[in-house]
Amino acid sequence: MRPVRLCTLGLPLVVAALLPPATARAGNGIHERTPVQWPETTGCMTVIDRSVSPIVHFDYEIPFEDTMVTADEVTDSRRHQFVAFCRNHTPQEPLPVWLAWKDVEIAEAAGIAEKTDYKDDEVLETNAIYKDCFVRVTADEARRPITFAEAAKGFDWDTSALAPGPYILQGYTWEPAFNIWSKRPGVVHVVDGPDLAGVPPAAALMNTEDLLFGEDTLMLQGCARALPGSTMTGYWSLTGQSGLEWNVFAEGVPLEGETIALPFKPPFEAVGQTVALRVDVVDPMQRSFSAFPRALIVILPGNGETTTGEDCSDTNNFIGMMSCGDDSSAGDSSGPGSSDGPEPTGSTGATGSSTGSSTGDTGDAATTTPIDGTSPGACGCHSGGLAGSWAWTGLLLLGLRRRRTRAFAPPRG
Repeated sequence: MRPVRLCTLGLPLVVAALLPPATARAGNGIHERTPVQWPETTGCMTVIDRSVSPIVHFDYEIPFEDTMVTADEVTDSRRHQFVAFCRNHTPQEPLPVWLAWKDVEIAEAAGIAEKTDYKDDEVLETNAIYKDCFVRVTADEARRPITFAEAAKGFDWDTSALAPGPYILQGYTWEPAFNIWSKRPGVVHVVDGPDLAGVPPAAALMNTEDLLFGEDTLMLQGCARALPGSTMTGYWSLTGQSGLEWNVFAEGVPLEGETIALPFKPPFEAVGQTVALRVDVVDPMQRSFSAFPRALIVILPGNGETTTGEDCSDTNNFIGMMSCGDDSSAGDSSGPGSSDGPEPTGSTGATGSSTGSSTGDTGDAATTTPIDGTSPGACGCHSGGLAGSWAWTGLLLLGLRRRRTRAFAPPRG
């Protein structure tokens, strides 16, 4: 079957019409932001043992060079930076697009943003959730040009001043007024030796599926490091409402080793909807960390076998070039059907700061546990780029109109 291709002629003009006046006039207002790309070999669990070395090297990539700054952009526009967070987040609740108020002021001076348009929660350093939960891995004044030569250097992270615990690395594309984040897959566990009693648990999910048939079961797969006797609790929530309302689908499932494997069978009310998923790992000391799949999931009616045959791309529906594994015999989860769940959790907080300018031993201080993010035995599918992302275009445009803070990246022609 041919992949579905949608016409996007005129889309930049539509976007420009919905932007705030100052941003719409900016030459880069609808320019596609260039993300940080993390290596495909990135493991699920990266352990930084500071008893070996607190300084660890990380690699990253870029899809193309992006240095053609227009006259009405800020002078250091189109740069990359790296930030670490003490908690994870679902794609339904994205990070603020501004790192600091001084960045808003710089953009305002360039005439491409207005400081009065933004609230405290739209700037990371004053956001109620994240203001005490992030550290700069590389400094604001050391933002990197988006070139292959610069990306080839990678970056060093000095974790000496951090509280031990789990961290999520994010790449930050500085190109106001719409800055974007690029989450590194997996989780980084900063520890001081092998004893896990002195550190909160770390967990990550590596699933990338964004489609699932309602009669099928998705196996959530990932990794965790926690004390023996730790458990997993799974949650789901409908999206598109004022806030996520977490419902339990599996509760108190023992964590076996360092592997997360938790089946999710969509409830009836989720069919035809988009859902967010979450798994909390809780250790015997009641410390917990929340992990999320890398995408929201659209629940379609039917099942992969009767609807599409052996491969999801055998259907003639609107989704093109999807793929999924064989049908699964994994049963329903054993947890309750629904109940209000607690808020997502992170580590005990991020203290201190790191500019990433240090050098030193970057060899064996970090280890990784690879996992490929596939979900064998479940027909959870990938929408194949444009066709899948188009469904969200209307929501993105409305978001731009309402908050003036979303980073919109139209497809390249």
